[in-house]
Amino acid sequence: MILIGEKLNSSIPKTLETLNAKDETAIVKLIKMQAEAGAAFLDINTAICGDEELEKMLWVIDLVQKHCDCGIMIDSTAPDVLVKAAAAVSGRPLMMNSTTITDRFDTVVPLALRTGASVVVLPIDDDGMPRTLEEKCAKIDLLVGKLRKAGMPDQRIFVDVLIETLATDGESAKTALAAISYVAKTYPEVHTTCGLSNISFGLPKRALINSAFVAAALVAGLSSAILDPSSPAMRAALAAGQVVAGQDDYCMNYISFIRETEE
Repeated sequence: MILIGEKLNSSIPKTLETLNAKDETAIVKLIKMQAEAGAAFLDINTAICGDEELEKMLWVIDLVQKHCDCGIMIDSTAPDVLVKAAAAVSGRPLMMNSTTITDRFDTVVPLALRTGASVVVLPIDDDGMPRTLEEKCAKIDLLVGKLRKAGMPDQRIFVDVLIETLATDGESAKTALAAISYVAKTYPEVHTTCGLSNISFGLPKRALINSAFVAAALVAGLSSAILDPSSPAMRAALAAGQVVAGQDDYCMNYISFIRETEE
């Protein structure tokens, strides 16, 4: 399971406040906290900083490269930000977040190919979000086909299965799990990913829903997720979920996790 830390995202009010204040101490704390919790990548999104998006993006990238070894996910819809941010990343894995089937594909994918980056892809076209599982899978097929034709290796494709909150769609978890399973079976080298906490948006005790969903998603074949790796509830759910999914030989990681938490 590839963990992608979500805490450096300007859509989080506390993070936005920290970015606007350019509080280096607080940003470094977020970086180290996620790295120490096992994040393989850190998602960096400074879009809500407005005209300062690029400046803040480059600032955070520099701090990440100074204070941890995590890969960097550049999360932006602005082509110039993607280009300049990619040029600032050196000596570590890089991921672009994200592209769709629309015109954006022709901007993001060539950049990812030039830089050796992986790319997050959303099964969205000019008609918008898919409305059924069948439509979602058809758009995933179209995306993977276009990416392969462009020369993108399957191992660098991360399909976002588009998690929607259960608060407004009681079938959203089942649909997402079916999409994860479809990708895992149809494209075994392609990764699946999601903004995992979206599943519980608007509901009380969100950690309970997130924990239940991540365990089911691991069994379905989810291979990465954007989440808070430092959350005690999420860490416990991941440790237990990997056991249930058969991804922890002899339950050794789970046993080690329990010993660490008890100490």
